Amino acid sequence: MFSEFKEWLKNSIITPNAEVLATQELNDAKRSLLEAQSNREYADAMCKYHDARIKRLTAYVNRPIEEQQ
Repeated sequence: MFSEFKEWLKNSIITPNAEVLATQELNDAKRSLLEAQSNREYADAMCKYHDARIKRLTAYVNRPIEEQQ
């Protein structure tokens, strides 16, 4: 039990080497890219939705007077 705590404390205090830091940063960059790609997909879908909505509403507003009643 004490040796596990000692090992945990040692790992918490010691600064990781450059390779470990680079691996952690690479994983962070991959997560950030995945999040950005998901956000882009959402934004693209919202742009398509609003574009279709504008076209539909424009057609509705510009329809002939006979059809408005």
